[in-house]
Amino acid sequence: MISKEIKEKMEEIIDGCLECKSKPCMKNCVMLNDFGEDPKSIFKECIEKNKILDKLSYSCNMCSQCTIACPKDYKIQDIFMESRKLKVEKNNGRSPMRGHGVVEAHQYLGNSNFFKTSNKALGDKKTVRVFLPGCSLSSYNPGAIGNILDYLQEKYDGEVGSVLKCCGKPTKDLGQEDKFKKRYASVQRSMDELGAEEIIVACQSCYEVFRENSPNQRVKSLWEVLPELGLPRHAKGIGKDSDVIFGIHDSCPTRYNKKIQDGIRWILDQMEYETEEPLHTKENTRCCGFGGMVGPANPKMTQTIRNKRAAEYNTDHIVSYCAGCRGAMESAGKDSVHILDLIFGKRYTKSSATKRTQGTSVQWVNRFKSKKELNKRK
Repeated sequence: MISKEIKEKMEEIIDGCLECKSKPCMKNCVMLNDFGEDPKSIFKECIEKNKILDKLSYSCNMCSQCTIACPKDYKIQDIFMESRKLKVEKNNGRSPMRGHGVVEAHQYLGNSNFFKTSNKALGDKKTVRVFLPGCSLSSYNPGAIGNILDYLQEKYDGEVGSVLKCCGKPTKDLGQEDKFKKRYASVQRSMDELGAEEIIVACQSCYEVFRENSPNQRVKSLWEVLPELGLPRHAKGIGKDSDVIFGIHDSCPTRYNKKIQDGIRWILDQMEYETEEPLHTKENTRCCGFGGMVGPANPKMTQTIRNKRAAEYNTDHIVSYCAGCRGAMESAGKDSVHILDLIFGKRYTKSSATKRTQGTSVQWVNRFKSKKELNKRK
């Protein structure tokens, strides 16, 4: 069944669609092409059948590329998100997609006592700020998490605590609104109990979630903070004379955040690495395929999206500031690094290229190592 509200949104698009000859929305969205000729025909079929296919609802990356391309700025992703919520409601609080069991397990483990932690500032210092690395980065590079916390504590006179717990964004993406509110409330409680006035996040999805939901703290991205503090001394000029040209990949949640985009480019410039911009960059960035929890629901389409994005670069070397984007670009065949790999690594050259993605079991080991890194810095 389609709700009255969703049907009205569909009918608005059906009635108002300009049926552009060039079909810009279709050119910019792999997903829409898999289900019809244009949004108008897709939604007409949904209304006629009085349902939205599960696979259709859960194949949207929520990246806004169709909206940006649309002359009327139709927010097509909102229809699919509302549909997900209804499907979850009718399916006893769970996504109807079998692949999303992996996401459910991730959310359970990520918020379990074995993998979460919360730490006050150093010694008897007041916890003015809290560093929150996020799930993907903590599963990728525990050492970098420890290094960046050390640097923040040095620069802020030890008044920085830490929290390792999922913000609940994957839960929200599945359409599990009630579960998301409970999981987010748990993380917010951790921030409040520490007495934090500011949250510094390394994950762009966390940044988005906290900016929308945190009533008690200022929220800043690590990529805003580092240009304000300056880079660690060893990182300045480290990329000079490197034989690598890095293509910069901007993540979808930062599409409209110029300060974060500029901060990343300032960091790379300070390190003196040579960079290039792809065809679609900054506010026009293209999805890497990681968003919307689409991968477990529609893996074939996800890989198509990754390959399309990777093909926009002339260089084989990509730098991202989202650990999920980093992994996606590696999956598409690129030598893909996280910007913290460069800040806390040696000079990066072509000989440094290696496959960095590890199996699920190793990622959880890394997550536990990240917990230990944060715990020993309190």
